[in-house]
Amino acid sequence: MPLQRAVMTHPPKTARFVSLALLALCVGFVFQTFIPLSRGEEKQGEAPRRIEVLFLGSKNLFNHDPPARFRVLREALGPKAVNITYANNVEALTTENLAQYDVLLIFANLYELDVNTQGQALLDFARKGGGCVLLHCAAACFRDSDFPEYVDLLGAQFKSHGKGVFRARIVNQDHPVMKGWKGFECWDETYEHKRHGKDRIILQMRGDEPWSWVKTYGKGRVFYTASGHDHRCWNLPEYHDLIHRAIRWTAHDDKVSWLSPQQLPTLRYRRAAAPKDPKNPVGPLNQIQNPLSPSESLKLAQIPPGFELQLFAAEPQVVNPIAINWDHRGRLWVVEAFDYPHKVGSETPRDRIKILEDQNRDGVVDKVTVFAKGLNICTSVLPVSGGAIATDGADMVFLKDTDGDDRVDQREVLWTGIGLRDTHACVSNLRHGFDGWIYATVGYSGLDVTVGGKRYQSSQAAFRFLPDGSDFEIVQNTSNNTWGLGFTEEGDLVGSTANGNASWYLSIPNRHFARVGRKGQKVAQADDPEDLAPITSDYFQNNPKGQHSSAAGHAVYTSRRFPESWWNKRALVCEPPMHLVSAPQITRNGDRFQTTGFEHNLYASADAWSAPVSAEVGPDGAVWIADWYNPICNHNPYRDHFEKGEGNALRSADRDREHGRIYRIYPKDTPDESYPDLTTEHGALKALKHPNLFWRLTAQRILVQRLDSEALETATRETVSSRVRFHLMAASAHRKIDTIQVAAIAHRLRFDEEKIPQVQLSADPAHSEGLELLLERVCDPRRNPMDRKAAALRLVEADPDPQLGKNLLQLVLSDSSLARHQHLADAIRLAIIQHPEGFLRSFLEHKKKKKLGTLLGRIVENTLARVRQKPEVISDGLRIVALQSDSTFAKKLAKAAAAPPPTPSPTSLSPSAQRGQQAYLACVACHQPDGTGLPGAFPPLAGSKRLLGPVDLPARIILKGLQGPLKAGNKHYNGAMPGHERLLTDQQIADILNYTRTAWGNQAGEVTTEAVATIRSSIAQRTSPWTEPELSLEKDSTE
Repeated sequence: MPLQRAVMTHPPKTARFVSLALLALCVGFVFQTFIPLSRGEEKQGEAPRRIEVLFLGSKNLFNHDPPARFRVLREALGPKAVNITYANNVEALTTENLAQYDVLLIFANLYELDVNTQGQALLDFARKGGGCVLLHCAAACFRDSDFPEYVDLLGAQFKSHGKGVFRARIVNQDHPVMKGWKGFECWDETYEHKRHGKDRIILQMRGDEPWSWVKTYGKGRVFYTASGHDHRCWNLPEYHDLIHRAIRWTAHDDKVSWLSPQQLPTLRYRRAAAPKDPKNPVGPLNQIQNPLSPSESLKLAQIPPGFELQLFAAEPQVVNPIAINWDHRGRLWVVEAFDYPHKVGSETPRDRIKILEDQNRDGVVDKVTVFAKGLNICTSVLPVSGGAIATDGADMVFLKDTDGDDRVDQREVLWTGIGLRDTHACVSNLRHGFDGWIYATVGYSGLDVTVGGKRYQSSQAAFRFLPDGSDFEIVQNTSNNTWGLGFTEEGDLVGSTANGNASWYLSIPNRHFARVGRKGQKVAQADDPEDLAPITSDYFQNNPKGQHSSAAGHAVYTSRRFPESWWNKRALVCEPPMHLVSAPQITRNGDRFQTTGFEHNLYASADAWSAPVSAEVGPDGAVWIADWYNPICNHNPYRDHFEKGEGNALRSADRDREHGRIYRIYPKDTPDESYPDLTTEHGALKALKHPNLFWRLTAQRILVQRLDSEALETATRETVSSRVRFHLMAASAHRKIDTIQVAAIAHRLRFDEEKIPQVQLSADPAHSEGLELLLERVCDPRRNPMDRKAAALRLVEADPDPQLGKNLLQLVLSDSSLARHQHLADAIRLAIIQHPEGFLRSFLEHKKKKKLGTLLGRIVENTLARVRQKPEVISDGLRIVALQSDSTFAKKLAKAAAAPPPTPSPTSLSPSAQRGQQAYLACVACHQPDGTGLPGAFPPLAGSKRLLGPVDLPARIILKGLQGPLKAGNKHYNGAMPGHERLLTDQQIADILNYTRTAWGNQAGEVTTEAVATIRSSIAQRTSPWTEPELSLEKDSTE
């Protein structure tokens, strides 16, 4: 039965359940405070909507901390149909921006603004009927500007304050804001005001001082309270209730009908099958909300003002959607994951791939076709010519449709080797690259793949392979479990890890390091840890708390249907446990990316079942969200008191197999972007101009299949569009380059005025002309750093050339900009290591060897290490020169050239350590597969003196846990590791210790089961985790 159109327009932002709601959770309903209806709520016959509030804040001054107060309020009022959007400066005060909101809330330390523009916009907003809720320090705003009208609007101005614990007295109990409200007592600043207005209705007094009041300003309503200095007030449910009342009273509009709390769905609860907190079996953490219908769930969702949220499909059309993608006709392909997480290698696999079509283009699914069934732990699908590529257990398969009926007829294994030991750390996010390869990610379950007789092994990483399975590459490793992946319009590869790195970017592929005998770097971090902004407190996270702990996806908005501020500038990162999709801003700074503003969401829900796992830009320019819609979306949401099954995951009867939703989000009143005709060469060439990157890449791929290289080069010469030219150039060099080169082309075309001849794309480092061209680009500081880095990496691919090394030394000595561009500097470093002869000869003549900069000093050491590793990289003539010189550096060079190659260290593990390697899977979320830990939370295990010293110390920590601040090297950590004495046997603890004490270069003696048993017995009476002072821990000197 077709779905009826379900749309939520101009919807919500974010908010948390207040503490009073926790009691409601226990008894099975949401507590709703009575709020007298505003005039807008009394209107009949209109579809009611959520109230839109702009929270104007600032940086944290005087402990006000507006960003933190915004998050608290958003969680409190989100379930009550109030959307709150945050802005941290006065640039938000424009007529156009304020028109999107019903209420302006100010809690900030902002002392200046442009009175003629920003000030006038604020006043006009209020005069024309906008609501103003002004809190505490709002009374001190804009004092350094000549803006007396703001004082008139607020009703007074801040004068001075003391501090203390008090209860403001209610003096107007009959006003709608105060009716039924009891007030509260807490510590706060004792504000005194000046320039009191006479047109106020006083609601509260503190002694003789007016404390809270309301007034009108033109057609608008204004509320002010002096309460709210810090968390002691902001964390009170009564304060949330006061602000809620004020918002609803000020948001009056005769033309709009608001959703009232009474119109929201009643949330009912049942006891969880697996309690989150066994020590407190009555609390709300042990309750699970019952599911809601799609239409009721939409009422609890918040999207940005001016956008629409539309239901495209729901159960039974789609169930457990874990991944989405589109084909060349713009049809949605969905993976339904029934086997996740336990049915590894099931004899009756149940996963399916469906094609969902919207045939009449009304935004709702009309036709559902099961393309493939009987798949196992399927996590991703990628439509290709003649079928689809997908994961199926340990295999990457081509599912071929031979007769065009949209059903698979043949299954071909492209390659095998996907690790399944932990089923939320497998392969995900298959994507077509600009270079003709298919890109994807893998978590710490890892890969062990053999293609073309060559073996590829890796833990978490981004990787790529050719569509026919004939070649494979581990592109670059990541820091922890990895799902997110995306491309910018220039071809830059970006992504996210589950925790600790919600936004990363490809810096230098592993193969360039391998070419010069060095270990590759991990992907570069674009984000700093930032708190998210959910709209409910009914969520459960593992570490890190309040931030991305289960980041899923990292698509970039690469179309033009959204406002310009989104174009190629916003990432889409899901956080299923917190029921949201964050939309931070991603910007380029030289050769780096920076991702900020994770408090901004594209989607957030107060429905505790909502679990967005994928957010992608669709062919229509909308963002499509796959909602897993499940009360259990964490792989292992709890700690040490539950049973794990296959796939290293919690066994729970609460995992749902009946629900799933897919939404579309797009700006209100905007049409779907056009679907181009790709059946002809002309249509495909025309589609290269399409505003949506999906269609440009699809057209590029089709042209590669249909046109030969000569035809592509002819089309490239004839086009005048840089966008078309870019895709044709990438198509011409199909399979010959990678994302770094592709991105360089795009940046070159975008920022350079010159017309780039085709030869510059594929400058061949095997020929002198190509080397000269590449060297010219590397050495020109006026060029884009991305272009320079790409050229330097092409030099790494060239055979050793003495002149190159000499020229690159001069570049390092003369180009101060390299200090600002780390990745460019690293690329040049690798190029020098690949061309050491000329570099070392020139450096022998360098006069200031004792005053090396950081970069040059590192290059010298790396180049010497390369000579020790592979002495034949330098000539006999250079060896003779080094032997005949008396300089210190010459002696180092001569010694390096004479050194025998290093012998690899043994890698075999004892039987106990091998068992510990498997058991360590339970530890990787915090300690990471490579033992590097999580910044700020968990210190590294690799090289840790705590771990490698006497076994008494690490065994005590595993048994009882460790919490509170500690220091490792020069870095500080403050995590909370629970004790595992109930979960792990003495043998398992010994196994884990034996693995971690011999992995990652660690070397320590074997631990016996008897030793662990003795330690367990000696601390049996202890009931709480250790702290650093208690254990008298040595300070760890390693990083």
